[in-house]
Amino acid sequence: MDLFNRIYCVLFTIATVLSLTYSIEIPEEFQKSNHSNNWAVLVDTSRFWFNYRHVANVLSIYRSVKRLGIPDSQIILMISDDMACNPRNPRPATIFNNAHEQINVYGDDVEVDYRGYEVSVENFVRLLTGRVPPDTPRSKRLLTDEGSNILIYLTGHGGDGFLKFQDSEEITSQELADALEQMWEKRRYNEIFFIIDTCQASSMYEKFYSPNILATASSLVGEDSLSHHVDSAIGVYIIDRYTYYVLEFLENVHPNSKRTMSEFLAVCPKSACLSTVGVRRDLFKRDPDKVPITDFFGSVRPVIITTDPIDILDTPKRKKKPENKTKSPVKREYLPQFPVHLVSNTKTG
Repeated sequence: MDLFNRIYCVLFTIATVLSLTYSIEIPEEFQKSNHSNNWAVLVDTSRFWFNYRHVANVLSIYRSVKRLGIPDSQIILMISDDMACNPRNPRPATIFNNAHEQINVYGDDVEVDYRGYEVSVENFVRLLTGRVPPDTPRSKRLLTDEGSNILIYLTGHGGDGFLKFQDSEEITSQELADALEQMWEKRRYNEIFFIIDTCQASSMYEKFYSPNILATASSLVGEDSLSHHVDSAIGVYIIDRYTYYVLEFLENVHPNSKRTMSEFLAVCPKSACLSTVGVRRDLFKRDPDKVPITDFFGSVRPVIITTDPIDILDTPKRKKKPENKTKSPVKREYLPQFPVHLVSNTKTG
């Protein structure tokens, strides 16, 4: 009888625990990322003055992620042309993303890692996969690991399944997907947020097959991604519509913001963009409604909390070596000189 009661008590306890387990909701912190660092790869693939807006696009994102905490050492900025120093620029050393000149996105502390003809398909793929030449400086390396959340932003001219680089070459959607798969196999990322602003942009993420990637595009296949407005002072379009509204959204985000990725994905409705923003969520494990935007646009900084007082003015003093008084000093003497006077002078002939 005692054995029966014991078995009954054990089974009852197990049933109670299981019922409580399945009735408890998963806390929100389980939706948080376990990443340990943030990186951003920002690429403008177009050159020539009439593509001014693409440089303004990428510098707008650069300014935002830098303001939200990602340091320059963890931002790879690739710009195909130097619009700030272009002789057609009536405002030298400046690039604005608005005709009212509210924000100079070029600033005075921009750090361009790849410029001009360095922005190529080969260099971009090598950067992502880590297959750079041995003499590549640290500033041109994507030094990520399996704990890295990476923001990848591309802007330029594209079409169905390709993105042009420098108007001379192109990267296909399959090549891009394979590069991301190499990154996953080599444990070079934890999660990736992929953004592309170009015509028929969604075609560039259709071939993705690697896990933990959330992707969005400024237009669907068959649609153009349009510019926002012209600056009459320079005579060209100054920013694209999608990036314009993205920047407008990010200007209201701060490092401790509670904004989510779902809010970001809905930042530009068709009434504003005049194109349909595409989103791909199936490769991403977490719910975008519960992912803070700072998981990709901000920066994780490890903090050690201690209750012990620390004297920051206390400098360690050099310890003097103890004198060994027991050891007697060594007495040194010169050796006798060679007896030259005893050597007979002999002539050899």
